[in-house]
Amino acid sequence: MTSPRAKALDRLVSELESYMIDPNQYYDDAEPQSITDSHLTGKLDALARFCRRLNWSDLSAEIEDQIPLRVNAPEALTRAQDYVLPEIRHRMTKADIDEEASPLDWYWQLLHPRITAIARPRFEQGFFGDAILACYKEVNDAVKSIFFIAEHRELDGAGLMTTAFSPSNPIIRLSGLQSQSDRDEQQGYMQIFAGAMTGIRNPKAHANLNPDHRRTLHIISLASLLMCRLDERV
Repeated sequence: MTSPRAKALDRLVSELESYMIDPNQYYDDAEPQSITDSHLTGKLDALARFCRRLNWSDLSAEIEDQIPLRVNAPEALTRAQDYVLPEIRHRMTKADIDEEASPLDWYWQLLHPRITAIARPRFEQGFFGDAILACYKEVNDAVKSIFFIAEHRELDGAGLMTTAFSPSNPIIRLSGLQSQSDRDEQQGYMQIFAGAMTGIRNPKAHANLNPDHRRTLHIISLASLLMCRLDERV
């Protein structure tokens, strides 16, 4: 069992085998609870995808029945550690887990290269929430860098976006602003950039997303669009 896929599966199983949740802390505080739900959902979803690729449909169904997690992470982890993970270990000793092209290779090739470089390794390890947060930090940092060079001061998050892309006095111009259509585009992207910072990059909002792999890809795609549009600035 030496292929990259086999090594990735072995690493993911090992991480879940050693994963621990303090039930008292988990049930007493809503914020770490939502973060744990999101983190463990990502790992279990990645494990289910491995099982589907290996045609272990009974195990993938067992995992998928439990996700996304919503205030039940300790029970789901116990079920995985008591049954699913030992069964995967047993099957791994007998399976020929060959490497093959990822069905998502085409997707990553379409994205902005900075987003692909940041998001893909996190996504493929099942860290969906971390992949999303890293993408939007990258968008924020890219805008912040352009803004600092022009203004010699720092802003961050939604405030940075509304100032940098303001249609009335833009630091970053996305069009010539000669027509109403140009001004509408500038206004619209200002709102999208700012909304992404408030609703996605914000750590608490991000934790509450509790994303599965499909939603994660949708949110990463928006980050790629924003980076591409930033590259096309006037």
